[in-house]
Amino acid sequence: MTTLPTYTRTLDDAFVSTWYEIREEAIDNILDATVVWNLLMGAGSFTEQTGGEIITRTIRHGTITPEQVVKGDTMTSGEPSLETMALWQWKYLASNVQRSVFDDQKNAGPSKIKDYVGSRITAARDGLEQKFETDIWAAFATSEVLPGIQGINDIIPTIGDNTTGTYGNIARPASYTTGAIGAVETPATGNTWWGGMYMDGSQAALATDLVDNMRTMYNQLHANQSAPNLMILTLEQFEVYEGEAIDISQIIKDETTRLADMGFEVLRFKGKPCIWSPDITTQNLIMLNTDWIEVVYDPQLWFDMTDWKPQAFEFDRAAQILCACNVITTQPRRHGRIVYA
Repeated sequence: MTTLPTYTRTLDDAFVSTWYEIREEAIDNILDATVVWNLLMGAGSFTEQTGGEIITRTIRHGTITPEQVVKGDTMTSGEPSLETMALWQWKYLASNVQRSVFDDQKNAGPSKIKDYVGSRITAARDGLEQKFETDIWAAFATSEVLPGIQGINDIIPTIGDNTTGTYGNIARPASYTTGAIGAVETPATGNTWWGGMYMDGSQAALATDLVDNMRTMYNQLHANQSAPNLMILTLEQFEVYEGEAIDISQIIKDETTRLADMGFEVLRFKGKPCIWSPDITTQNLIMLNTDWIEVVYDPQLWFDMTDWKPQAFEFDRAAQILCACNVITTQPRRHGRIVYA
């Protein structure tokens, strides 16, 4: 006869072994399920870091200015400050797997156990999928020690938040230039090297100005160095771009790429993916350079399941699937946001 503790341990092992059998596939499915994570995976933006209290990067923010000299000149002395350290906190995502002794009892037997374990694991996996989707678009957070991934709205905050608080423990620019509709606004004071680019657009003139605005922002971000390679639009902007762009050669519809295989609608702007998201801030358009974005994760705590734990004074047991990661950019100036109003 099987005792309750023995049966409980059998189910504990069944849950853990089942999760690790499907873990790799589950990771792919979770991160492929939303277009931004899909693109970050495809761009090779995932970086491993095992342990450590924080995530750090050395940020170069200055250069040594050469001088014109002739015989007898004296060079300017002194060592300028060219680098600083940015640091980010680990963020943790968890999905709960919980069961009771009563559910265990009702699902005894090999055939029932398999379905029972599978349904609970699937529910936990679906929860993680939804959490990754919402966190990449989480609202801007002034405090970097709050839980939750620092997503797109921290990489390139909305106007008003772009001079608030810190990013990577470095103060954001103190102010921005102001410009006319369709002009690019850049950091003006403070840490001018630690902020993105912005533009005010006209919602009323969206149909006529969208492509020009995108071209101007793209070229300013590019600066003949490193071009943005991901455009995220609202559905309205996406449809305007698809229908109103004059030069049809700009628009190439993906039909055989990894994104298209997952069912995403993808156009191209200057050869770069142009997608829409229902989660983007209303009437905003975002340009990102994924070459300067990293998803830093700990391979020793990456979709891993904890031990099962009994709940005090209850008949339930719980385990968690945990992920340690954060999303960072080491060059905010490579990203831009166009705000239509």
